[in-house]
Amino acid sequence: MALFTGRHENKIDKKGRVSLPADFRAELPSDQGRVIYVFPSPRSEALIAVDRDYIQTLSDQIENEYDMFSDEEADFSAVILADAQKISIDGDGRIVLPPDFVAFADIQDRALFVGGGSRFQIWRPSAYAAHAETTRARARGRTLPRRRPSSNSNRPTGGDAHD
Repeated sequence: MALFTGRHENKIDKKGRVSLPADFRAELPSDQGRVIYVFPSPRSEALIAVDRDYIQTLSDQIENEYDMFSDEEADFSAVILADAQKISIDGDGRIVLPPDFVAFADIQDRALFVGGGSRFQIWRPSAYAAHAETTRARARGRTLPRRRPSSNSNRPTGGDAHD
């Protein structure tokens, strides 16, 4: 599984091409060709980018979690699968974002690639700066939930004990 981390800002050339960060390209599975799937984020002014396995997982989750033809299934299919576009990575590691995606994210002469684990985002740098400030403030003081051991583990669960 891909692991996208860090932030990388790249210039967009006159032909609309932008280099996909080398660290991100290295995380893409070589058996899936040189493509990514990109769609507008339903939660922010960013674009979301994933590999083929991840978009398949999203598709499977939508089909398995929601009744066929339900509002939820239709909504998620529309905002993720219908909007997702398969984008080729050229021999020099560059991509061209569709014009409607560039307009959605208000990306101009530079694009900021932001790692997000198994997916990454593409932002207008100044929009990300404002977003990052807000999310850091929201995250301040929060902790991640403790990972629950699997049922076949011999490790104690911790129960009511305080660490």
